[in-house]
Amino acid sequence: MIRLLELRAEKAMSQRQIAKVLSISQGTYNNWENGNTQPSIEQLIQISKFFDVSVDYLIGNSQDMESAAFAKPLSKRETQLLTAFGSLSEEQQNSLISFLEKINL
Repeated sequence: MIRLLELRAEKAMSQRQIAKVLSISQGTYNNWENGNTQPSIEQLIQISKFFDVSVDYLIGNSQDMESAAFAKPLSKRETQLLTAFGSLSEEQQNSLISFLEKINL
């Protein structure tokens, strides 16, 4: 994650403290902070809420910390759909997108 280190520094918290809040291991958080692995969509949402920033800001797609502040929150069903989609392989995601494009003509 591009901005985890700077956001953690602003809160003056250790990796261990933040990992505890997010209910993950320190090693998992360390891997995210160092870019070795990436959090799931659900975890990104949880992280953005904890740091009170948008997901776009968190991942470096926006310089505006509050760019999604007025966006409609995702419903439980939408979150489940995004989580399920994220767990698919790239090939499966492409197949699903192709299918959806065909039925949404």
